[in-house]
Amino acid sequence: MFIHDKNSAFKDQKNTKPKIEDIVSEHCDTHYRENILEFIAYLKENKMTTRWASVNSWNVVHKSKNIAWIKLFEGSWYIDPIVDFNDINFLSFIEKEKLEKIIWNNVELCTNCLPSGQCTPGYSLKILSKEFKNVCRVPRFKNPKINEIKCIKKIFEFRKGIICEDQVQKTFYVGKKKRDEYIKKYGGETFNLAYEAMIFYLNQHITKEKPRKDKNFSLFVGLYEKAKEKNPKIDLLKLFETGIEEYSCSF
Repeated sequence: MFIHDKNSAFKDQKNTKPKIEDIVSEHCDTHYRENILEFIAYLKENKMTTRWASVNSWNVVHKSKNIAWIKLFEGSWYIDPIVDFNDINFLSFIEKEKLEKIIWNNVELCTNCLPSGQCTPGYSLKILSKEFKNVCRVPRFKNPKINEIKCIKKIFEFRKGIICEDQVQKTFYVGKKKRDEYIKKYGGETFNLAYEAMIFYLNQHITKEKPRKDKNFSLFVGLYEKAKEKNPKIDLLKLFETGIEEYSCSF
């Protein structure tokens, strides 16, 4: 998704860091513009700001913490809220607010969009009573309708509450080049599943040290290779199921 030649556009926007409202008329179809501008007004009224992140892509931020991403692409607009389906409080929240069906309807499946196919297939995910396979991203709202925008606002308010209570964990990211390198080396699906488990572990348990780009990949590969020395037949996913401490690898 969103794979296109953006080198020149990136250079231009990196210098200007445009606001969404300044370029929405150029990059989004007419019948969606009013909804976007109303949503931007809602963000401002509720002390959330948009911060340019990449080509036609912005972070939604509250108190310097990310809440979501907004993207403009091929005439449409997208909202990707930050959620954690391993968080019991969040699951209880979406059940209480009866948001689960809307979220289920906005699961984006893997379409093998990368030319190399290195991140395919997608991962499996259970959201309350429903299971999904081959998932790329969830939730991803494309040109959200009124009921979906209401859902998004409720998710944003939930996220803001966590931020105000200072319960947000530091988020670890991985550089794409490094990720592709190791996926190619160790294989696709199993690596991706184990990678997701590793990211979850880091985000849940590592809170004191400031994350550095690609550091988590070095840790992950070091962990995997040390486990291989002890057991050449170790299953990559089993590494996380049996527990990181067993392999004496300190994060």
